[in-house]
Amino acid sequence: MPDASEALRRRPPAAALLVLVFLASISGPLRLAEAALPTGFHQDQSSQPLTGLVGTSITDVVFSGRFLWVATERGLARLDPATGSGLVQDDWLTFTEANGLGRGSVSALAASGDTVWAATLFDSLATGLDRPHPVGSGLAWSVDGGLSWDHITNEALFDTLRPGFEGGPFTPVQNPCFGLTLDGDTIWAAFWSGSTVRSTDFGRTWERVLPGGGDRIVFGVADVEIDLGILQFEADSLVTAGADATQIAQIRAAIDSVAALSLLHRTFSVTAWGDTVWIGTASGVVSSFDSGSTWRTHKVRLNDFDEPLPGNLSGNWGLAIERELTADGRSLVWVGAGVTEGPGQVGAMNVTEDGITWQATGPTFAWDFAFTGGDTIWAGSDAGLLMTPDRGDNWFLAEVEDLVSRDILLPTFVGVERFALPDGSMALWAGAENGLGRSIDGGRTWTILSFPLMTRSLDSGEFIGAGDFRDLDGVRAYAAPSPFAPSQGQLCRFVYSLADDARVTIEIYDFASRKVRTLVDGVDRGGGNRGENWDGLDDEGRAVANGVYFFRVETDGGDRAFGNLVVLD
Repeated sequence: MPDASEALRRRPPAAALLVLVFLASISGPLRLAEAALPTGFHQDQSSQPLTGLVGTSITDVVFSGRFLWVATERGLARLDPATGSGLVQDDWLTFTEANGLGRGSVSALAASGDTVWAATLFDSLATGLDRPHPVGSGLAWSVDGGLSWDHITNEALFDTLRPGFEGGPFTPVQNPCFGLTLDGDTIWAAFWSGSTVRSTDFGRTWERVLPGGGDRIVFGVADVEIDLGILQFEADSLVTAGADATQIAQIRAAIDSVAALSLLHRTFSVTAWGDTVWIGTASGVVSSFDSGSTWRTHKVRLNDFDEPLPGNLSGNWGLAIERELTADGRSLVWVGAGVTEGPGQVGAMNVTEDGITWQATGPTFAWDFAFTGGDTIWAGSDAGLLMTPDRGDNWFLAEVEDLVSRDILLPTFVGVERFALPDGSMALWAGAENGLGRSIDGGRTWTILSFPLMTRSLDSGEFIGAGDFRDLDGVRAYAAPSPFAPSQGQLCRFVYSLADDARVTIEIYDFASRKVRTLVDGVDRGGGNRGENWDGLDDEGRAVANGVYFFRVETDGGDRAFGNLVVLD
């Protein structure tokens, strides 16, 4: 059966003349782009990274073999496990735009040894949109553990004056990078609108690699309207001539493939090693075993009744791709497959060894995987942190709760990583929307590293502990997140600190100054940075209404702090 790229090449000669000008304006062979030297800057040595893990919304967790890198909405945090456990702020350094990263939050991450690559994005300020469009702000990389950085902007990377990039995209809006993988000097980056790009010389030059092959990027069906018309004319002509049904079916399948090219060129994840590369797209997953010269497409396959055929991918959105090397020497590929347009799709985790036959498993798709070398596998998902002890036969939802601080990590879980500590024990790290968790006993117990904005203590007015993420406006207590949505499982945390031990009372009032909840009443709390969680219920166990609420934190010594928050379900 011809694929889409083949279908675009097999036009009748007469029809090709009709689209010659059109093709000349948007196509071109896949060539090494002209030098795209970094357009950002090396780190200003006077701008030091922040001390501490800055940020609470975790977007990825990657161990390089030397450093643990944690991507957040505020930057990129680094832990050296050889010198610290990560349980205190001083163990961490956080790099931001001031140090050489792109603007905004980290959207993709890859690391090996002292080398780390990070993609960043921020929300557009366009008005009249239900949801702001993400704007890609380029790629940054360091080869010395963050001491210095190079950066290339989206605009420079997708410079349409360079060969191979003439077709755009012409704006960084809706073109963030969501997938990175590093293999020696080769870096692959999966962009949403710009498709996948590759540098084989560590970022000096770049080329576009279109999943499935082809020589021009397709942004929408309108870009291939002429091609579709030609193929449809060919199919109709074969029908009129009474041609073989198999031949007609092949042409019609090619029509479907060409129509789906815009989704195939929207890429979300990538992993590569040697000559092998796997790319997750919005129209399935593609694989190549010759560095991108030829491709195989993996996606949902249907029978004549639009029912999925077994042994294929469960969903057509390749949101995550990870390679697993098993203890017995096998190389497996795991895919978190979401649902896009079209029937017969189910969000699930998928695994293959030969790239031909797939096994779907799990209650939902995964954003990330962590492997143990045995039968236990961890997966971060919208449902929470999932674990299977038997390679996918059964999945269990892990409760990531710190029994000391009473913190609970809530979905979505995006980053999951597991590696050996210097003492030989294994550490499991899980990143969620509201913090980072660490377990050193296989997930049975957790320590949650949620380092909020530090406030001055209620009793002495001094900052307790080290760290650069401090409130300098005199706030003694605050509530976060605000707004918060209790019906979605969120908890609101009241943050405060004490220089000395005290008995603490926290009361919550509605906008009419009626008390709705006594959260804690004269409980003993030791000196240090503290927090209490509210589930959005009143003293009678009923959900409170949407609106503005006020709170008071008071100690038995008469020290007080006030604040407000918003409930918005």
